[in-house]
Amino acid sequence: MAMLDHLLAKTENRESLGKHTDLVLKAWLQLRDRYATVLGEDEQFWFDSFIAALFHDFGKASVNFQNMLLAILKEPIAEKGYDPMRHEFLSGLLLAAHTILVTRSRKDLSANPAQLFAVFTHHKDFTPDLFCQDAIKQWKIKPNDAGAFFAYARQRIQEHYPDKGDFLNGIEAAWEFMANKPASLLLSVKDRAITEPTLARLKEQREYSYRKTYLLHKALLVIADWTASGHRNLEEPLRYDEELIRRKVAERVQKAGGTFTGFREFQDKSGQIAGNVLAIAPTGSGKTEASLLWASQREGFEKIVYLLPTRVTANSLYLRLGEYFGKASDGVDDYTAVVHSSAKLFRLELDETYSNFNYLREAAFFKAVTVATVDQMLTQGFNLGWWEMKTFHLFRAKVIIDEVHAYAPYTLGLIVASIRYLRQNFQTQFYIMTATMPQKLQALLTRELGNDVTVLRDQELLDKKRNVFHVEDRTIDQLRPDIEQDLKAGKKVLVVVNTVDEAIRLYDQYADYKPICYHSRFIVKHRTEKEQAILNNEKEKPKEGFLLIATQVVEVSLDIDYQSLYTENAPIDAIIQRAGRINRKRRDEPGKVVVFPHSEVAEKHVYDYPAGILNTTLDVLKQHQGVAVSEQDLLNMVEEVYKDWNVENEELYKDELSKYERLVRDKCSYLYDFSEDMEQVFTREGLDTVSIIPDCFKPELVSASVLEKSKHEVAIRNHRFKSGKHTSDKDHSWFKYFDCDYDFERGLRFKKKADIPHTYNH
Repeated sequence: MAMLDHLLAKTENRESLGKHTDLVLKAWLQLRDRYATVLGEDEQFWFDSFIAALFHDFGKASVNFQNMLLAILKEPIAEKGYDPMRHEFLSGLLLAAHTILVTRSRKDLSANPAQLFAVFTHHKDFTPDLFCQDAIKQWKIKPNDAGAFFAYARQRIQEHYPDKGDFLNGIEAAWEFMANKPASLLLSVKDRAITEPTLARLKEQREYSYRKTYLLHKALLVIADWTASGHRNLEEPLRYDEELIRRKVAERVQKAGGTFTGFREFQDKSGQIAGNVLAIAPTGSGKTEASLLWASQREGFEKIVYLLPTRVTANSLYLRLGEYFGKASDGVDDYTAVVHSSAKLFRLELDETYSNFNYLREAAFFKAVTVATVDQMLTQGFNLGWWEMKTFHLFRAKVIIDEVHAYAPYTLGLIVASIRYLRQNFQTQFYIMTATMPQKLQALLTRELGNDVTVLRDQELLDKKRNVFHVEDRTIDQLRPDIEQDLKAGKKVLVVVNTVDEAIRLYDQYADYKPICYHSRFIVKHRTEKEQAILNNEKEKPKEGFLLIATQVVEVSLDIDYQSLYTENAPIDAIIQRAGRINRKRRDEPGKVVVFPHSEVAEKHVYDYPAGILNTTLDVLKQHQGVAVSEQDLLNMVEEVYKDWNVENEELYKDELSKYERLVRDKCSYLYDFSEDMEQVFTREGLDTVSIIPDCFKPELVSASVLEKSKHEVAIRNHRFKSGKHTSDKDHSWFKYFDCDYDFERGLRFKKKADIPHTYNH
């Protein structure tokens, strides 16, 4: 019998402590082989990390832990009186005791406390009260079991670090010091206690730069542990070249009935740039393929992280890249993942066997290619959601940020702060794409991307014209004859307004034309069904008139190609995004874009900055009345509208630029996991939302699964939730039923007409 075969690590297949630790060390060695030559850490760091992996489950040898597993297996326990206790607590205590004894002083801890607290927290959030529940419990590790673990550890150290054999002498002395002492004594500062002086030393080192040391130790340990627990290897590196992308694009074009004639100049140039890129290109430039050609210039282990503004676009691109990259060599694992707030639900729709464990890994950017909303990168700066693994996987990653113009100053400040931190500490590279961007914002991003940045323009398409713009004094109601004429002519017509309430009003007025109403206040299930119906209509009935009434969610979500747009006035960049849904394929006949006056509500409560933005947009658009404009003309309009505006002067931008460091310093002491009011960590304006289920669905969801209930959620603003009536689900209390009106055609309507500022979701 092997030394640790008699001790259990997991109930599944009665996996022994020795086997599990061997698997962890195997994964750790794979990590060291992959990262040791590029991470820039010294040999002491890697030995400390090895020791953390070797001893991270030492506490599982305790009677407390063994009793817990035996009880689960319904087998007789060894000794009574030892309640379940967190095994990582005892593991960390052993390493901390070793540190104390070796240095002989609580004030001079030469060993790295980040290693110790990586062990303490590898299954638990790092918070100030981390050890409180364990301090009151009685614990025991039998001398023979401790001896067996030390004999096992000696073999592994001799195998991998033969010059560090003396380390075990210190560890065994540390065990003698802590054995049989009450946990409460080990926690206190009296009698050469262990945890408090170690924590005190960690506090002394707490600064923004030390955050990196801690997260590296934590990430290496947890990645190895998760990999071992799943009985798998690390995710396989993805290697591809221009030829693979060329072949996949050709297949995609052929399936759509076209012919692929080769990459365009803009795309070819992207594949030749080794550094950071700011790409300015209109819709239809093939930016996705351009960015993938850029990202192909990797050694292989580096991740590709593709960030988008919306969940809809992320889901769509995930499916597309899944077709491009397929499965790893094992034929089971995909190379590609999708991560956002409802991604797990989306994946379950595709594959009902999709597991929580798989999503946990994918949410921490384990996959070779991750498609996500931009929030998934931004939250790592707030010490949220396995931020250590997520940040670690951004080391030397190729990060693609699409539609960067879609973000207002608040979010842009966080994006710039993330770029700074990741470039400085993790050698991350960025390919930032935009269709519309003022020169001042271009200059800002160019500066942040560093000396090696290339500004790449798709001048070929920028000079082409596809739509004619008309500015109208008539209201949307007065424009009805024009809309009806377009519909009767067999055109696909898009109407975009700035508030949900207005979209619903127009839907009711055009009910005879069987339009689709599309906005943010539909439950997940219905929004997905509507998106599919919109795409199906265009594909199956290309020459039949159709009316889509939407809010600004259409700007960066749906990949549609209509003939006519009637849009309420909005900031020029939003107008251009809406117009991007018109004549997307650049047919000979130009598309029609009609801009009608904005409402007072939109000016006061939807687009209230920069000051005068809506009137300035109208004035500039009127200068191009009734003529076909090029994409470059549109960029020039953006420049004209924003010529007096500089995002760097915006208070929201300046505040968010330093928010990461302020928040993790004041609330997290740089290292703690964030655990306070989530309102402090919004990544975008307007994200102070609560997910609710309209109460009309309550009867049909009485015995429904968590998955089914999730399909019926919709987000509303927090103040709306607080002012309305709501109840909790009896079986799953985190689901909240909200008293409102709801139907598939119109979505959610609030029962009481609120004050104007409260009515404007998108």
